Amino acid sequence: MKVNIDLPVDQKEIKNLHLGDIIYINGILITARDQAHKRILELYKQKKLPDSLRELKGAAIYHCGPIIKEYSGKYELISGGPTTSQRMDSLENEVIDALGVKFIIGKGGMKNLETKNYRVVYLSFTGGCGAIINKKVKKIIKVEFEDLGLCEAVWYLKVENFGPLIVSQINGKSLYE
Repeated sequence: MKVNIDLPVDQKEIKNLHLGDIIYINGILITARDQAHKRILELYKQKKLPDSLRELKGAAIYHCGPIIKEYSGKYELISGGPTTSQRMDSLENEVIDALGVKFIIGKGGMKNLETKNYRVVYLSFTGGCGAIINKKVKKIIKVEFEDLGLCEAVWYLKVENFGPLIVSQINGKSLYE
């Protein structure tokens, strides 16, 4: 089934999703890879998480290290395909607890992701599609942790019709098993 989702999503909408559903997302999502996950947890434990990250309840984390072009103090996303999610597996459940996000987007699935009771949904994105992402990203809202480098920074992206994404892990079930 094809489903359009506006972020932030509520729990009721998530419970209507099933393995194999095709999802398209509209709204604000963030990119985050290894170093960003570590920084988020460090700041969360110190109770110093930026307001912009505390306001992500019901949103999505996209495992992506985008190629960003900077010019005249502005940014443009050139390419942004998914990163292998397994790299963040040991940190992801804690990051979900810290931020309250409801979707993880990446490639390859996650072995330790706790999805029971619709806590979070893993959405697979096809690798190799990085160059078409810039058509789905309507605006770069802001960047956090730029000191980590442009690929490791957290990018806040306003997206429209972001997908197709496949519901691959939900409520304790996985297409990867």
